This record gives sequence, C-alpha cells and structure tokens, in this order.
Amino acid sequence: MNTQKLKLKTKTMTLAVTGALAVMAQAATAQVVINTPTTGRYSWSTGDLTVTSTGSISGYGTGVNAGSNVGTLTNSGIISGGSSAGIHSFGTIGALINNGTISGGYNAAIFNEGRIGTLTNSGLLTSHYAGIFNYTGTIAVLDNTVGGTLSNATFGINNHTVIDTLTNGGLINASGDGINSIGTIGTLTNSGTITAGGNGIWSAGTIGTLTNSGLITGGPYGINNSGGVITALNNSGTIAGANDAIYSGAASSLGAIANSGVIAGNIANLSSHDLSISGGTGTIFGSLTGYGGGNTIGTITNTLSNVAFVSGNLLLNDHINVGSNAVNNNGTAVLQVNRPVTITGNYNQTGGTLQVGVAGTSTGQYGELVVTGNTTMTSGAVSVVPNGYPLAAGQRFVVVDTAGTANYGSGLIYSAGGLIASGSSTITSGHTDLVVTLSAPTPTPTPTPTPTPTPTPTPVPSPAVVATAPNAIASVRGLLSYTGISSPGLLNLYNAALGSLSQGSAATANRIGKQLAPTQTGSASTAPTFDALNVVGAHVDSLRVAQAGAETGVATGEGPAQWGVWGQAFGGHASQDEHDNVDGYSANYAGLLLGADRAINDRWRAGAVFSYSNTAINNTGDTAGDTTRVNSYGLIGYASFAGSPWYVNLSAAVSQQQYGTTRVVNLQGFSSAADGHYSGQQYVARAEAGYPLALGNATLTPLASLTYSYQNQGSYTESGGNGAALSVGSTHASSVKSSLGAKLEQGFSTSYGAIVPQLQAQWIHEYDHTRQTTGAGFAGDATGQTAFTTVGATPVQDLADISLGVTLLRANNLSLSVRYELQAASGFISQTGTLRLRQLF
Repeated sequence: MNTQKLKLKTKTMTLAVTGALAVMAQAATAQVVINTPTTGRYSWSTGDLTVTSTGSISGYGTGVNAGSNVGTLTNSGIISGGSSAGIHSFGTIGALINNGTISGGYNAAIFNEGRIGTLTNSGLLTSHYAGIFNYTGTIAVLDNTVGGTLSNATFGINNHTVIDTLTNGGLINASGDGINSIGTIGTLTNSGTITAGGNGIWSAGTIGTLTNSGLITGGPYGINNSGGVITALNNSGTIAGANDAIYSGAASSLGAIANSGVIAGNIANLSSHDLSISGGTGTIFGSLTGYGGGNTIGTITNTLSNVAFVSGNLLLNDHINVGSNAVNNNGTAVLQVNRPVTITGNYNQTGGTLQVGVAGTSTGQYGELVVTGNTTMTSGAVSVVPNGYPLAAGQRFVVVDTAGTANYGSGLIYSAGGLIASGSSTITSGHTDLVVTLSAPTPTPTPTPTPTPTPTPTPVPSPAVVATAPNAIASVRGLLSYTGISSPGLLNLYNAALGSLSQGSAATANRIGKQLAPTQTGSASTAPTFDALNVVGAHVDSLRVAQAGAETGVATGEGPAQWGVWGQAFGGHASQDEHDNVDGYSANYAGLLLGADRAINDRWRAGAVFSYSNTAINNTGDTAGDTTRVNSYGLIGYASFAGSPWYVNLSAAVSQQQYGTTRVVNLQGFSSAADGHYSGQQYVARAEAGYPLALGNATLTPLASLTYSYQNQGSYTESGGNGAALSVGSTHASSVKSSLGAKLEQGFSTSYGAIVPQLQAQWIHEYDHTRQTTGAGFAGDATGQTAFTTVGATPVQDLADISLGVTLLRANNLSLSVRYELQAASGFISQTGTLRLRQLF
C-alpha cells in the first residue's frame, strides 16, 4: 500500500469537509433575521442582516455597527441609535435597503466611514444631525426612492468624501441644507423634492452633473455653489430661493445651465467664467423669473464675465447686470420677454431670436430690452407674439431701448404672425430705440402672376373707429391720434385698444371709448345743494305758518320769538339711466344744515345756513366701476316776506366742492384705474311765491318758483392709470328751472303739540338744454395731439316733484319735522329724506 497517497487522500478529504462546514456556517450566519424587538447595539460582522416589520434594534449609542465586509442589510422595521448613529459603517456593506425607519441621536441615521455599494431608502431616515453622513467613506449608489424621506435633521445628506451616483425621487427636508457636500458627487439627479431652511443644495466640492426634474428650494438659496465645481446643471423642474435660486461664488465654477423648467429667484455668478444658459425645445420655454411667483421680476448678476443665451427657448423675466460685459444671443436661442427688462451692460445679437410678448401683464406691457450700454443686432430675428390682446395693423412696439450706441442692422428679420412687421431706429430723449411697426400685407393679385410678388408693407392708415356713441368716438379718435413712443404707458394703451378695436365690434368700441373719456357726474353732484334749498324753503314756510297762526287755519302753539336756531339732517338717493349715449349713475348723499334766523319785523324774516354734504356716485353701464366722491361746503342766505295772504321766499347759495374720482379702464390685455382730484363751485339763486287759501280747516297754497344755478368744475390731471390718465380741462354748466304746483296742509292739536301734515306736488321745467362740454387729452401726450371733447347728457327737461312731510310743534317753541321728496322723470329718479329740529328763542 502506498501510505503517502493514503495520507494525501485523507488530508484532502479533511480539508474538503472543513471547507464545507465553513460554507455551511457562513450560510447559517447570512440568514440572520430579527423579527422581534432587540435592545442594545447589534454588531454586524458577516453575511446579510434582515429586520422585519415586527422587528427592531434599539441601541444605547449606535443601533447597528458594521465593521467588516458584509452583504445586504434590509430593514422593514426600526433601527435606532440612542446618542449616536442608527447605523455606523466602517467596513464594506454590499447593499443597504431601508423600507422602515432608521433614526440616530446626535449623529446621523446612517454614518459611513467605510464603503456602501448601494444605499436605497424608501422609508424614513431621521436624526438630529443628518439623515445620511458620508464622512470618510464612499457610497457608490445612493437612491432615495419615491416614498423615501430624509427629514428632521440639520442636513438631509452630508457628504465629505465620494458619492458616485445620488438620486432622489422622494423627500429630503432639513432645517439647514437639504444636501451639503464638500466632497465629490459624480451625478446628482432629483425628481422628487429637496427643501431646506438653509440651502436646498450646498456644495464646496465637485458635482459632475446636477439634473433636476422635481423641486429644489431653500430659504436663502436653492443651489449654493460656494467654492465648488458644478460641471453641468440641467433643470426641467423648479429651482427656487428667496435670495438666489442659483448662487456661484467667486472661487466657484458653474458649467452650462440647460433650463426647460423654472428658475424662480435671482441667479448670481461671481466668477470670471461666462454664464451659459440654454432653454427648452419645441413649444417648451425654460423660465428665468423672480422668486414668489406672479409677475415678480428677478435679477441675474454676472459682472465679471458675459452671459450667453446659447440655444433653446427661454422666457426672460429677470433684469441682467453684466457690468461692462455683454449679454450675447448669438446662437439659436429664442429669448422671449413679456415686459421691460433692463440689461446693465451691452447686448449683442448675431443669431438667435428676440421674441417680444405683447400684453404679458395686466397693464398691457410688452417685452422690451432696456440696455444701459451699447447694442449690436446685426442678424437673427425679432418676433412679436400676442400674449394678451390681438395683434393689429398700426400697432408699434419699442423692443430695444439703448442708452449708448446702437446698431440695428439690416440683417434682422422681423415677424408678427400674419401681419407685416418692419423695424426702424428712432432717437428719443437721447436713447436709440428699435421700433417695430405692424401693417397689413398687400393682397396678392388674382390671378397670381408669375413670379408671385412678395407682400410689401403698406402705409398704416388711420384705423377705422367702429364706435357709435359720440363720446366713445371722440375719445378713441383722441387715443388713436397718438404717434409718439415717449410714453410707454400710453403706447401700451394705444396698442391694446387697437387690438380690441380690430375685432370690429361696435359694442366693444363703445365700451372702450366710454371708459377712456372723463368721468361724467351729471346732475348728481348738484343735487344736495338743491335739496338744501328745498329744506330751507320748507323751514321758512313753517315759520310763516307758525306766525300766521289763526290766519292760516293752523294753530301751532308757537310764540312770536325773534331768534330761531335750527339744524337739519338730510339724505337722499338719485339715479339716472343711460341717456344720449351717456352712461347713467346711482348716487347716495347725506348732509347737515345748521342755521339761524331772525324776525326783522312783522313781514320780514331773514337767516343764514351752513351746509355740508357728502355724495357718492357710482356709474352704471359700460363705465360701471367708475366712482366719484363729492364733499360740499356751502353757505345759504334766505329771507321771507309775508304778505296778506301771499308770501315770497328768497334764497341764494354758494358751495365749494371737492371731487375725488376713480376711472376704471378694462379691456383685453389692459386693466388699470386713474384717480382724479379737483375742486368746483356752485352758485344758486331762487325766488318762490305762494298764495295760501283757506280750504275748511286746511290750507291750499298754489306755488311758483324760479331757480338759476351755475356750476364750475376746475381742470385736473389724473394720477395712475398706466397710460390711461387724462388731463381734463375746466368745464361749467348752467340751469334755469321753473316750478308750478300746490301744497296742502292741515294742523291737528294733540297732547304732544300741534301736528301739521303736508302734501306738495309740482311740475319742474328746465329751460337750459345745453349739454356740458368737457375737453380732455391723455396725460402722457405732451404734444396735445390726443385732445378730444365729450359732452354730457341733455338735462332732464320735465320733472314731477312730490313731497310729503309732517311737523310737530311744541308750545315751548320746539319743533320737529320729517319730510320725504320724490322727483321723477323718464329714466330719472331722486328721493330725499330730511329730519329737522328747531328751537326758537
């Protein structure tokens, strides 16, 4: 027997058995499953570790220590560390999968000083310091999937060394930074949400490619590149920050930005590397705008280098400051601006497209580049597109305003939908402007000749005014007479009106024209003064009745006092329908009278009254929304002569009026309001005669009166309006009215005193039918070419006036009167109520 061979075989068999036992032991350790609560630190040194949904590991310091070369940790339960980390890795972990909760104390949920092949989180990672702290280790793939959350920490992810691939499809929420990295991240892809009280992403290291299709937002900064390198930034989602959406410091390097999403907030590049931005494709525009949404405008600060718009579609809602450098649109980019945007520096365009959005805001603004330096536009395109109101022949737009030198070359191609667009260079206030004017194309002859002629611009004719209301025609013609460009607001209004008028609707034209005209108050502003005179007349009548006593058939119980002091409150409502194509109104007013009078002799009594009234007038119809507030302060003198039995009442009033108006202009693509403040005066004189006739215990008095009034309203210039403000000339109106009628009254004695009810009916006729004329022009037009004239409605010719009143006369020379008056005509109604208290001395 060969003993040597036997020994060899025996040894081989022994080694094989030993190896098999080792494999079996390793397989046994690889199947560690924790499905019940476990207290104390767990040292994971080999194989795989699984914590089921019913299991947990709760360590006093660290939950799980992994210091060897181990396999896969799958957690569906809870792993928690007391004062340190939930999981501390200082070896090699093949894969770490969390579907449950991993929490740390003052360290991190996962603290890595070794190597983790794949870290996948679809559960919750939470800790005081960080969700994941990659301190001195390496993570090949870090994936926070949809449903995964890193929250309640100072940092969501804190990276000091290397993460090859970082993907977030879930939520990273931190009080400090969402992702904080001083190491290297090969690719960072976010399709979920990264939000933080500090920075969404802060980097002082290197990020190869940062791609965002979700939301990255921070308190001050969305992305803060503080001394680091970001090779490329691709955004199709939203990046936002209150200070800056994207900040790249002086010692940093920021590569090309490809933006087909929204960058909401300022962009600051303080390095000397050019800032390169490209946009979306097809119909997608990447947006560069301010923080906070709406029309908030942002700022791009890049004073040490150029800003280059390279390719794609971009909506620019940011001012740009490049210092002495330039903004270059020399590639194939479409740069759309919907409002005036300032470029502090220079602008160059030798390719690309400047796309001007018309009426991108409610004030009718359109896109314009305001360049503080020099402009060179030798080729490329300028395109005008509608955003609010339609494009129409005759519109013109200042698309570039250059403070320095400007070269608007012949190589530029202009377009505006189906209209012909042409550009011209115009000097205004020392600036060189590029003005684009739209005109209708020349129709191609039929039959079409060969070769087909190219449509050429035709001279812009005066647009046809399709309005039918005279005032609307006047104001629209005034506006369309504007040929300047020096007032951006007025030019906005001009273009918006042309766009709406191009639709050919008479109703639309009337509405626009009426809103453009000065506010009409009609007779509403004078009504309180006339009512005050009526009150004074009624007061004088009550005095005469009291003095006449038995002669009138009314026993009042009042004594023959020499002096009387009285006060009266009154209020009323007046409304008028549309008349003569002038919109109607609804007015409410209230006032107070304080007066004193004295008996001069048995026949004459005279007195004076201070009056105050406040009137609120609201227009109706197409000008609904226009309001006028009138405060009136006046003095009224009055006298009464008592004949036998006839009498005459005389009164005169002067009032100082303060007007406050708000005029609303609301048309497609333009909405604004203009405010006016001006003063006026009103002068009124009235004579009234009556002849009391005894009718049993009652008194019937035929009445006749004549009233003359003159009103002056001062000139004024409105404020606000965004171009719709008017300069309105002074105007005046006069009136001559007569009234014929009668009143019936009878006194009754009661335990409270004498009660005297009264019924009065009159016919009021207006002799002056002159319509109030008002001259106006648009305040933004310094040349006066927009002047126009409007007229008010014809005064109401005939009115029916009916009043009801009752007076309580006390024996102690105290009287209380209540009175209601109604004036009515076709389309007009006025109602007044009064309350008077009088004491004789």
